[in-house]
Amino acid sequence: MRTSFLSLLAVVLLPHSTLGCQVTGPGPVDNESIAIPVQPAADTFPEEDRLRGSITPNRAWWDLLHYDLEVAFDPEKKSIGGKNTIRFVTIDSGKVMQIDLQEPLKIHNVRFRDRELEVTRNGNVCLIHFPWTLGAGVKDEITITYGGIPTESKNPPWSGGISWKKDENGDPFIATTCQGIGASIWWPCKDHGYDEPDQGMDITLIVPEDLVGVSNGRLIGKDFDPENKLNHFHWRVTNPINNYAVNANIAKYESMDTSFEGEKGKLDMQYWVLPYQMEAATEQFKQAPMTIEALEHWFGPYPWYEDSYKLVVVPYLGMEHQSSVTYGNAFKNGYLGRDLSGSGAGKLFDYIIIHESAHEWFGNNISHEDSADMWIHEAFATYAENLYVEYHFGEEKAQDYVIGSWRKVRNNKPIIGPSGVNKTGSGD
Repeated sequence: MRTSFLSLLAVVLLPHSTLGCQVTGPGPVDNESIAIPVQPAADTFPEEDRLRGSITPNRAWWDLLHYDLEVAFDPEKKSIGGKNTIRFVTIDSGKVMQIDLQEPLKIHNVRFRDRELEVTRNGNVCLIHFPWTLGAGVKDEITITYGGIPTESKNPPWSGGISWKKDENGDPFIATTCQGIGASIWWPCKDHGYDEPDQGMDITLIVPEDLVGVSNGRLIGKDFDPENKLNHFHWRVTNPINNYAVNANIAKYESMDTSFEGEKGKLDMQYWVLPYQMEAATEQFKQAPMTIEALEHWFGPYPWYEDSYKLVVVPYLGMEHQSSVTYGNAFKNGYLGRDLSGSGAGKLFDYIIIHESAHEWFGNNISHEDSADMWIHEAFATYAENLYVEYHFGEEKAQDYVIGSWRKVRNNKPIIGPSGVNKTGSGD
């Protein structure tokens, strides 16, 4: 029997109380002695946070339909450049559109119906000025050309930007990360969680001829530009996708193809790894179909059968990019070989495969509207770890794991962050 969503919510919320109490063992809690942290008001945050984190008037009047993103990566210059065609429908009348692109990247021009539009900039917010007011119910598109040297991530995935790394053979090993900081750190978009492109997204990665570009969804085309010696990899996502779940991974990848017979039929699965990792990945990634099996048992079908499932090796720990889960856990069980629960059960599985794949249900399929509710993503992905252990190793091991995991709870602040300013709550 599957646990209902409300039962799941109740169980997850128990160890994720917003109260500032420290669990020290069994026994009654003196509620009068509990210090409850006060959430700062949104108007105490700087304007840049409010522009980034709120549904501003220049966002509210239009709805995303589709992104068509093309980005070229130059590993030698550590630069990127490309264009994004944004299809939208107006839900109210409007003349000024907010698009986000983080400095130092620059917009070169914006085209609309063969016109070049005026762009004014306030830090990371770019205001696109249409020549006339667009009425409600209009479907249209703009194309933004942009480029520059993007922010380089100092500590991925916790700091956003581009990772310009080298693999063990000295070849380029490049990846994007942008949870929290926002996708606008590497491409122009409507960078807020309340709106996703209803008709999905096309992503074309343009890379040097000896490299492979891997992104979300399915690879629908590969072209070679002999004049510039560049490969074009065209990926397509047919489902809505949140901005931070879009990624680009570039290396001398090789792919391993397999499939899983799941609740909606055949699920295509691909593992993109470096050539010298094939043997290790063949063994460790056996846990991927085991993960889908367990999580489908508890949560229902994997949400993205149309877009497939991928594990992609990257030069950082990992992230829940939609249909393109990134992996850097050194082909070890646990968290880089460590049992975070201290119970022994944490080394029964590969933490990154299970936790990040769980975000396909909670994080990518069910997504927060405001970053203040990031707890929805993380709490249920954490709970999914316990459910995986229970499904494959039994209830007793799952109890050991969840009890052991309590020691990570800090109760340092509310798990719900301040709304409208792109801030999250406690990581508990």
